[in-house]
Amino acid sequence: MKTIIKKAGILYMALSFGLTSCETFDFGQEMGQKVICIISDDDLVFTGMHDLNEPESTGYISVNCGGSLHIDRDVEVVMEYSPEVLAQYNKSKYDIDEEKYAKELDSRYYTIPEMRVTLKASSADTYDTMPIRVRPEGLSPDSIYFIPLRIRSVSAYSVNPDKSQVLYRVYMKNLYARSDEASIYNATGTTRKDGENEVEAAASQTFHPLTKNTFRIFAGIKGYETDADVIRKNGIIVQVNEDHSLTMRPYDEDSIEVAPVDASRPDYYGEYSLSEVYGGKKRQRFDFKYKYRFKGDTQWETVNLRSLRSVTLDLIDE
Repeated sequence: MKTIIKKAGILYMALSFGLTSCETFDFGQEMGQKVICIISDDDLVFTGMHDLNEPESTGYISVNCGGSLHIDRDVEVVMEYSPEVLAQYNKSKYDIDEEKYAKELDSRYYTIPEMRVTLKASSADTYDTMPIRVRPEGLSPDSIYFIPLRIRSVSAYSVNPDKSQVLYRVYMKNLYARSDEASIYNATGTTRKDGENEVEAAASQTFHPLTKNTFRIFAGIKGYETDADVIRKNGIIVQVNEDHSLTMRPYDEDSIEVAPVDASRPDYYGEYSLSEVYGGKKRQRFDFKYKYRFKGDTQWETVNLRSLRSVTLDLIDE
């Protein structure tokens, strides 16, 4: 049922956007002229969210026929891969800064059952969709992934050259974080370095989804940075277990060590809870209890933080 609802929402957005974005209307044109295009934003990007709670989920790209009159015959639109669309995107966005380049999604992470869309003359709609089945587990939250496609041929009418290509962007989410926006939790509590006094702590923590039941945070109250070296040094993977207890491990074992506060409970790093709040929202709460130190340091820092956020169900899709 979720897939059907999601598809309906995508189609509604595609139709609303497509009818106004496929072509710039020229009043000098023949009123019945029909033009085939792919729905996308100004950068030729169309996005799909893929849930890490599912091994595979389906996204769509939408092909539309613009024009003042409905099509009078079926139109077969054949698609093909187009890596050069991604190359052009990276060049225009990042120039020579190749470290920021978006990546083409490796074929092991997705399947396109059929590289074609058929617009039906008998349909009341002016568009149809091509499914893309994505398997998001294993993707990095720090990378931008695209599937570059373009129209190879159409059986009738003309193609809008400015909307004949698309970059399908893959986003992912789990119950605790999303990759299409910053998943921010408000954290308060205490920290204490060995041999020093305990201090009050407050911070905004950014969570990044990794798998169905894991996400990444930074150690202590360190603010999030996109630099790869900073991520390796400070990253900690949090796993939410079936009993809602937490376990932790380093994102990079060569950079940081993580350990439980209570040696008698070697796998315990805190608890997760979900509760009802006002306005139909849910409150997600993490009580983190752990200690960490960077490789080469002898001094541990003990962390006792409560991290909260309130979200609507459409964000976490419980």
